Amino acid sequence: MTDQDSAYIVSSLKYRPQTFEDVVGQEHVSRTLRNALQRQRLANGYIFTGPRGVGKTTSARILAKAINCENPSEGNPCNTCNHCVEITAGRSLDVFEVDGASTRGIDAIRELREVVKYPPANSNYRVYIIDEVHMLTKEAFNALLKTLEEPPPQVLFIFATTEPQKVPLTILSRCQRYDFRMISTETMVARLKMISENEGIKITEDGLALIARKAAGSLRDSLSLLDQVSAFTEDEATLELVRRVLGVLDVTIYFDMLHHIASQSADNLIKQANLLFSRGISITEFLQGLSEHIRNLLVVKVAGITEFLDVSDADAKALEEQCGYFEERDLLRMQNMVTETLREQRFVSNQIVSVELMLLKLVRSTRALDLDAILSGKTPSSPAIPKPKPVAVPEPEESVAKPKAETKVKAQPVVTPEPDPVPAPVEPKAETAPEVEEPVAEMPTEPAQETKSKDIEPETADIEVEDTNTDTDTVTLETIKLSWEAFIEQLGKVGKTTGVFMSEGTPTKFESGDLTITFAPEQKYHIQTLNKSIKSIQEKAQEVFGTKMTLNLLEQNGHKPKQRKEDEVLAHPTSQHLLDIFDGEIVDE
Repeated sequence: MTDQDSAYIVSSLKYRPQTFEDVVGQEHVSRTLRNALQRQRLANGYIFTGPRGVGKTTSARILAKAINCENPSEGNPCNTCNHCVEITAGRSLDVFEVDGASTRGIDAIRELREVVKYPPANSNYRVYIIDEVHMLTKEAFNALLKTLEEPPPQVLFIFATTEPQKVPLTILSRCQRYDFRMISTETMVARLKMISENEGIKITEDGLALIARKAAGSLRDSLSLLDQVSAFTEDEATLELVRRVLGVLDVTIYFDMLHHIASQSADNLIKQANLLFSRGISITEFLQGLSEHIRNLLVVKVAGITEFLDVSDADAKALEEQCGYFEERDLLRMQNMVTETLREQRFVSNQIVSVELMLLKLVRSTRALDLDAILSGKTPSSPAIPKPKPVAVPEPEESVAKPKAETKVKAQPVVTPEPDPVPAPVEPKAETAPEVEEPVAEMPTEPAQETKSKDIEPETADIEVEDTNTDTDTVTLETIKLSWEAFIEQLGKVGKTTGVFMSEGTPTKFESGDLTITFAPEQKYHIQTLNKSIKSIQEKAQEVFGTKMTLNLLEQNGHKPKQRKEDEVLAHPTSQHLLDIFDGEIVDE
């Protein structure tokens, strides 16, 4: 091993920030801490929260150097004095870094409480940095609580954690909390570009962007990935090379897979998936990429925006086009399937089988089925695959187009020979036919006019009833049943539950202005609630039925509650068969 090899330092340590200005993407934290240092308004305890690799522990070390620095400049440490050099090297006697994951017991905290009593050795403050503080036990937190509540002078506690919800509120309330944010892709790309230029690493900007997206907001992870790529390549690292090193799939693969799903091409989908797995692609990486692609489609479908997505301009246009092939509820169901499969990968014995089952479900249940249309026999008119555009492979389109052209050609010779033999025998009959049809056509015209007049008479009678409100002869139980739905709709104006409760009843008798409505015995609460607003209900009944009436709400033994629409759909054998085949669910529109 040469001296050069032994002196190699990974980028995450070599380019670790030493001042607040060097901390990337956390300006809100750096500015606040600098102002507190300049104005000498330091708290006794700080807690830094946020995802991994965003600068929590680094900021804690910079703060420890800044409060002990001999020559601070605008809140930043000089990094040249003895205190700064010792803290940077980890040799300071007054700055203690404790790993909460390994030192989590009450004995370690009791020892810390004893050491806290002593003043600093040769610094201004004694600083305790506890990383992953949420890993401490309950007893350790209780032992730390008293010291944190009334700390000795010149003692500072800095806690760092990725899971602040696990820290007791008694600890959180005694600290100033700073939330560190995930670093944006643009910020990480700029930082990676600067480091790669300093290190002489040749890599394209698209490759840097892919590394930044792979890091998912963690700058430390992105630097580790950059070292991995630079170790593999000898010349310039292209986008394809970065994909191969990091095991990231090209986004066009996910576009093709969604095309197969939209066109319900199960064979092409399974072939493409098995081709990827045969090349050693990580199943977890595949599922995460598929989930991200569906998420991008959802964002474009719901919000209609692409500027907040980490995609190129060409991919943004492709997303806008492809999201038109799916409904919002389809994408939501697909995302749930992918997420559930990703969660189950740790427990299944054969991951490929699990993924293949998921892909088949995605193909077979691409679109939510309208069960009302199915149960009413309208399934032929409901488009199962309304858009042929997403088909990536042109072969299905040609196979679909050919039979249509053949049917048109076959239909023409079948129709053309019929008019030739028909006119010869029909011509003599055609003369007599209109003679017979003319009187027949005149005969039904008279009753048709009579029916129209009959239809008009009840309407005029209703108008007279509305004016007098006394004639109940034209109102019968049958007319009430015909207008019952309109009556229920009007009751919705009286109260939210009035119409719903009344719809559970059935009009059974109408005599001398008294309307009897029966309910099931278990619907006593419906009757009690409706009787509280019976006057308003009777006024609505007068408006709808055109006469004054008294409503009698009674419970009747043997009367069964009306079956809900949802229950009817679920009870239908067709819907049960569909749910069993596709492992589906009922979706309300």
